[in-house]
Order: sequence, then structure tokens, then C-alpha cells
Amino acid sequence: MSLFLFSLIRIIMLVILSSYYLQMMASGEDWRKIYVVVAIVVFIGSHFTQMSVQRKSIQVGCSIADFIVISGFGLLFPESGYLYLIFYGVLATTVFLLYDKKSVHWVFSIAFVAVWALVSWIIYEKTSSFSITSNIVNAMFVFYGSAVGTLIRNFHKSKETIAVQYEQLTEAHDALQDAHTQLSKYAEQVEQLTVVRERTEIAREIHDAVGHKMTALIVQLQVAQEMTGRDADKSKDILTVCEQLTRDSLNEIRLSVRTLKEDNSTSSFQQNLKELLDDFTLMTNMKTRLEHEGDVATIPSTLRLTIKRIIQEGLTNAKRHGDADVCVVSLRIVDGKVMLEISDDGRGQKNVIPNFGLINMKERVEEHGGVFEIKSVEGEGFMILISFPIQETNVEVVG
Repeated sequence: MSLFLFSLIRIIMLVILSSYYLQMMASGEDWRKIYVVVAIVVFIGSHFTQMSVQRKSIQVGCSIADFIVISGFGLLFPESGYLYLIFYGVLATTVFLLYDKKSVHWVFSIAFVAVWALVSWIIYEKTSSFSITSNIVNAMFVFYGSAVGTLIRNFHKSKETIAVQYEQLTEAHDALQDAHTQLSKYAEQVEQLTVVRERTEIAREIHDAVGHKMTALIVQLQVAQEMTGRDADKSKDILTVCEQLTRDSLNEIRLSVRTLKEDNSTSSFQQNLKELLDDFTLMTNMKTRLEHEGDVATIPSTLRLTIKRIIQEGLTNAKRHGDADVCVVSLRIVDGKVMLEISDDGRGQKNVIPNFGLINMKERVEEHGGVFEIKSVEGEGFMILISFPIQETNVEVVG
């Protein structure tokens, strides 16, 4: 039922009930007729005020006026019996429909019971009879009106709640669509960045792994060239080493392109690094030494390949650019950090201009949250200083 239809039925019932009292009065009772006419005016004025004004205090005032007028019908027309209770039924529906506060419901309910008891006593005094059946039937109409008012109020509150939730759902749907569109754009950007990152990683792996062996290969070819005229057998051995270096480089390229992951060697990380330095010494005649402090096994697996590649590049730079005779690699685990130092006795540089290899090293270190630093004095060698936090070694994808 719409509120407009309820409002229309309500005022019609109040006017019809009031008019009924006019019909049952004698012709000489002008003062009670005046009361009924005034009551009708009050009902109409109160009704339209309640339905047009949203301020609760005014609406409650109108309901109080209705209650007083209805109580007057019970007190002034005892001969009508309990007919006035129908008025209370209409009022109960209005009170329980318009007001949410339980305190308002309780005040009207207590006042109703008080008036009901008073009118019942007046009727009993004048008629010497008390009809339990009439009281129950009419009282049930009041209770029914209260229940109907409550149901209608809850129904309209539910409609309002559903309307608000629907609006929120629509907004959420629109926001979700926008987020989906934005996410699609981000996905495309991530895909592009992933491709670029993979290409960079491949280039880095090839440079670090293959460049390391190529440096040794160049050194061996230079030695072979010098030994060609003096010692054919020695030259042949050197060329055999060069062939092996070439094969190893090819394998490194295939490994880098296929997996870009650390090799599956079952030996310890410390042993891997020792073999790396020994192989480089064997191939280039540059002396190498590995120094370590702390438990190398505590270095996370995600960091080991990076350290290995950095050491490879450091050895390569020491021989290729510094023409060093000795290179020392120091690996220390101190205070939750991995400290890596690569120093050589090469030519050194006064003003260091980072080459591709140094730039790659710096990028690798920063991706693991580390710090990269180089020191060099002309004629006194070159030094690379790196530190990694062990707890922050996950690679961060920057995009």
C-alpha cells in the first residue's frame, strides 16, 4: 500500500467516525455537536500537517492533538461504548508508521491504557456493566493498527535501504568497470615491461657469462699467437683451451637464453666461487684469491647467482681494463649483511667512467636492495665494494 493511499483512507475513516457521533446525538445537544465539528477540523488539519511536514517534533505534536481529541470522544460519549477505540486503532497505525523511536511508542501506549481504563470505569459507573468481549475486540483493532503501522514503516525503510544499496551497487559496478579498464591497461604495460626486462636480463646474462669467457679466450689467443713461432706444441695446447672456451661460451649463451637461472650444480656455493676463480686464473694467468668470513651457506639462493655474475664481471674488468696481475675477492657475512669486495692491483683510473659491465653490476645490486660503490686510484688498482641486506633480497620488479 502506498503512503498516499494510506493517508487518504486514514482521513476518510476519521471523518466518517466523527460524523457517526453526530447522527446518534439528540437535537438539543449542541455543545457536543460543536465538539465533533471541532474534532473533524482538528483531524483534517493535523492529518495534512503530518503528511506534509518532515519535522518530527511537529508530527508528534499533531499525534498528541489527535490523541487528546480521541480521548474526548471516549469521555464525552460513554453511551457509544467502546467505539472510540477504533479512533485509537487509526492513531496507532499512524504513530507506529511515522516514528522510529521506541520511547514515543511507549508514551502513546501507556497513555492509551490509562485513557482506556478511565473510560471503561466511566462506562461502568453509568451503565453498571463491563463488556469484556467488546473491550477485547476493539482493543485488538488497536493492536492490529500498531502492527500494520510497524509493518508499513519497516517495508518503506527496506525499500529505502534497497534503493541506497542499489545506488551503491551501481556506483561500485561503475568503479569496477573503471578498475577493470585500468587493470587491462596496467596488464598491457606489465607485459611490455616484462618483455623489456627479459631482454635486458638476457643481454646481461650473455654479457656476464660469455664476456667472462671471451676475455679469457682473447688472452689465450694472444698467448697462442706469441707461441706459434717458438713452441708449436704449446701453441696447440693453447688452441685446444681456446676451443674449449668457445664451446663453454656457446653453452653459456644457450643456458642464458633458455633459463636465465642459476646452474644446477650440486656443489656448495663457496666451492663454486673457488672453482670460478681457479678457472679464471688457469685461463688468464691472473692470480686470484677468495677470502670469506661468516657462514656463506646463509646467503639466500636468490642472491647467489647475482654474486657469482658480479664476481665474473669483476674478474673480467680487472684483466681486460686494468691488466691486473692479482685480484682478491672478499666475501663476508656480517650483521645481517653480505659484504662483497673485489680488488685488483691493475692500472686503476683517475676518473672512472662506468662501462656496460659496471652498469649491469650496479643494476643487479640495486634490484636486491644493495649498495654499490667503486674506488680507484690511478696506478694503484681498482676496487668494487658491494653490500646486500640478507632479509631484503627479493628482486623488485620496477614498473
